[in-house]
Amino acid sequence: MACLSVLCAAVLVACAPGDAETDKVARQVAAEIDSPPQTSAARYARKALDAARGPSPSFAVVEMRDTPSDDPEAVTMRLVFRVHHDGSQDEWFPEQPVTACYDVGFNFRGLVREPSRRDCPAGATPVDPPPIPLREVPDGFDPALRSVLTGLPAAVNESDVLAVLARSMPGPRPVNPDKQTPEQPPVQDVALRGADVGVAYQAGDRSTYGTDCLLGSRVQGATLVWRPSWDQVQSGEVPCTAKTALDRRGTTPPR
Repeated sequence: MACLSVLCAAVLVACAPGDAETDKVARQVAAEIDSPPQTSAARYARKALDAARGPSPSFAVVEMRDTPSDDPEAVTMRLVFRVHHDGSQDEWFPEQPVTACYDVGFNFRGLVREPSRRDCPAGATPVDPPPIPLREVPDGFDPALRSVLTGLPAAVNESDVLAVLARSMPGPRPVNPDKQTPEQPPVQDVALRGADVGVAYQAGDRSTYGTDCLLGSRVQGATLVWRPSWDQVQSGEVPCTAKTALDRRGTTPPR
């Protein structure tokens, strides 16, 4: 028995219930919710439930727990996934139904402990955390910003630009009737350099949710609107500011 216990520990609790299919679903969901990082176990749990709708309708999160730590390497947000596989009645290779549970760990950087099999908690029931408010610059902002910049007169001041943006850019989208979650409007930044105009719209922030960024500028009469890559913005390589728009940084995604 002692040898069996050591063997189970050596293979990440492979002796706990589970099979290749449940392992695959657990790994897929964990990878899907790794980025952008979240600020609580409940937010990771909501992302996991949303991500699992495709891979497995028999997926649940049965535990979520925050465990704060000053250690930047520590797991500070813990989840327990539960995955059910119906098995199969194949004549030659039948598979028995199995329900498997997995410990998964995250911190402010994302996934730090891959799913590992464990016994399912006794009496555990699925959790249903609240939805995460969307933090994104809506798609409709791109053509609207291009139209604004193209239509500006040759000589403008900041007040003129702000007034046109206030009239012309899309307003906040209505509350999602299913989730009842208001969206946070993107933050606007405007800068002028002589007759050149730069505008930035940023949603979210690098430290918690990840940043969605839209940049646009009119430089020497030519208008350009673009979205730098998530990696460029998240790393701080391309700040989501109006000055960045004037400098036209981040127009080419990294290879």
